[in-house]
Amino acid sequence: MDTRVRRESLAAPGRSRPATLRRTLRYAALLLGVVFVLIPVYVLLVTSFKGVGDASPARAWLLPSTWTMENWTSAWQQLAPAIGRTISMVVPSTIISAVLGCLNGFVLSRWRFPGADVVFTLILFGMFLPYQAVMIPLLELVLALQVPNGVPSLILLHVVFGIPITTLIFRNYFETVPHELMEAAKVDGAGMLRTFWSVALLASLPTLLVYVILSKYFISGLMSGSVKG
Repeated sequence: MDTRVRRESLAAPGRSRPATLRRTLRYAALLLGVVFVLIPVYVLLVTSFKGVGDASPARAWLLPSTWTMENWTSAWQQLAPAIGRTISMVVPSTIISAVLGCLNGFVLSRWRFPGADVVFTLILFGMFLPYQAVMIPLLELVLALQVPNGVPSLILLHVVFGIPITTLIFRNYFETVPHELMEAAKVDGAGMLRTFWSVALLASLPTLLVYVILSKYFISGLMSGSVKG
């Protein structure tokens, strides 16, 4: 028995060497891949701090002889108006979509009025409508409502396209909130609106923050899926 244990202990280091070698090779391959991916980033970042005469293919890998922020300043001056318009469009549309979706999700999950499932299904249809199919009706709607051109009309369009996905997210989330919590609020005399503001917004705050921060990924996934096929 002791002889077999001794043999296994002596053979254990030998068996661990291939695993260690594989792990080392795996990490080396990952490191090589990271370096390969970051090479263009390095060249781009270094070039951004070079002057006009210093930025050439022959010196692409070298550090700037004279560091300058002129390129960054010029780029910011040209992009600042577009970035400002984007922020003024994305922030309101995201907040409005999230709030409306939260209200819809709360009503559809906790207030089982007649036809609630039909209304929820009709709202979800908006997730599968391609933008090209509703572009003209939306334009006519914007013109009929006399919404000013530019950022206000874009905010309205993003809100319209954001409501289905936010309603789905919050409706499914409110289904996970314990019914006892809502019943306790009702026993304390809270109505539907009071329950929503005092109990359900508080409970949905993490989900709301996630959507506000990652809304562009939700919208891009929704839009990419709507034009396939």
